[in-house]
Amino acid sequence: MTDLPNIAAATGAARPNGAPAPTRETHFDFQHKVFSLPGAFFALEPTSKQPVLNILLGDLKAALPFNTLKGSFEIEEGSHDAKLLGTVEKGLNYVKQIRPGEKIPGELLDGSASWSVEDKHRIIAKGRLTVQLVSWITGSEMIVVDQEELEQIVEDPQTKQRLKAAFQQIAEKLGIKDNAEQYITDRIDDLTQELSYIEALRDRFRHIRAIRDNLATIAQIYRTDRTFCSEIQRMQGLIKKPLKMYDSIFEQADAQTGEIVGALKSFDSTVTFIRKIRDDLRSRLIEWEDLLQAWENVPIERSQQIEQLQKMTYRFLASNFIETKVWERK
Repeated sequence: MTDLPNIAAATGAARPNGAPAPTRETHFDFQHKVFSLPGAFFALEPTSKQPVLNILLGDLKAALPFNTLKGSFEIEEGSHDAKLLGTVEKGLNYVKQIRPGEKIPGELLDGSASWSVEDKHRIIAKGRLTVQLVSWITGSEMIVVDQEELEQIVEDPQTKQRLKAAFQQIAEKLGIKDNAEQYITDRIDDLTQELSYIEALRDRFRHIRAIRDNLATIAQIYRTDRTFCSEIQRMQGLIKKPLKMYDSIFEQADAQTGEIVGALKSFDSTVTFIRKIRDDLRSRLIEWEDLLQAWENVPIERSQQIEQLQKMTYRFLASNFIETKVWERK
């Protein structure tokens, strides 16, 4: 067990010389010196999924649950540091690690994302909205998910002409008279930014589907190993649940902008809804990241590496998605 009194006695370290003091409103500006120990960071404990403070003291590593941390270092409930620990717990839904002094995730400050997206995701988001606008003006609204189909429609020479007409008609429906085209353009740009995070998440979640596909391939490769194939079969059953769940969430996000005029009319509510889905998906994705990274660039062939991945994947699926039934006595 960790010798907490000795750790407490060694927390006289000050903030590194020259390091700027972060602002209390936007940063994890802890006051107790335990948070200044070298290498201190917060994360979820892998087994219990509870937030802990990881610290290093010489050769000693300790992971302190928050109740232990508060009791051992006399961090009183309601104090500044105790409140920040509550913020840390919420923040770990959006980032894997938090270090004292870092900025509080944007999701908890102003609703903005604390992570970035690639340009390709913004392009896809803009393309989807463009399709919605153009299809609305033609009277046949649709939701396009396939990227190739999306690009074909966006590149159509008639798209810009229809887009301009759509802007004019939407402005009339919304009762906008001054700088109507610029107003709609700005709103579409804002929606594009919000939806680009959904596209980035959709892109990453495809890797979960790739694991499912890999399992089918591996089952064929190991078809003569009955025990191995039996485990693969159970894994294929377990992974269906999250895939169905994630598909449903993305469908909700797509449907929110499926009726584009309604989305623009209730713009603030639309953004709030998109951000709620974004944060939910992000929180779920963080749980998968270690597994997704383990599968990256691994040849799908009979090998010890594949067998280790199979075990790792089975443990993850069984821990998170196994169905449990409670039998009631009649």
